[in-house]
Amino acid sequence: MEGIIFSLGIGVVSGILSGLAASYLFLSLYLSKKRPKIVVSNFICKNKLDGETFYWFKIVNKTDTEVFDVRIEISMYKPVGDTNGRNLRGRDIKLKDDYLAFMAKSSVFDSHNLHAVRLRTPDDLETEWVDDSSFIRLSIIAKHSLSGLSSTFSHDFNSRDCITEKKFKSGDDLSVS
Repeated sequence: MEGIIFSLGIGVVSGILSGLAASYLFLSLYLSKKRPKIVVSNFICKNKLDGETFYWFKIVNKTDTEVFDVRIEISMYKPVGDTNGRNLRGRDIKLKDDYLAFMAKSSVFDSHNLHAVRLRTPDDLETEWVDDSSFIRLSIIAKHSLSGLSSTFSHDFNSRDCITEKKFKSGDDLSVS
């Protein structure tokens, strides 16, 4: 009798453990692929539009589906010292469009490259970026259209050398010409 109870107990425990392992694999492997993937160009392009100078940032949706509820923030940070070490003092950079309700996925049928977005600010970044210890951080929060899972992305521009007067290439290409 004890042998039967023992083997039933082992069966129940092994069933629970295999169910937990299957759930973990599902969550970690399948759902990790159902998160947005957005990449940011390493360049900031300085170009004129309608006679006004703008600084442009480029982001590309690399997700296998559309993303929505895309929020973008850009801040300039400067390290400042205090009695316990170093902190960052930030200042927001105003964007013309800091919210995208929808960002398309890459498609061979999309001749307008709606999955690649260029963001612009009228703030004079070169004048405000006064020393080498300052940097610009672009932060993005987006939701996957099928799973609803969110992801946060950030990209730091650590040097004024990333500012160029060239223009971004079209589509997935994050370089300039």
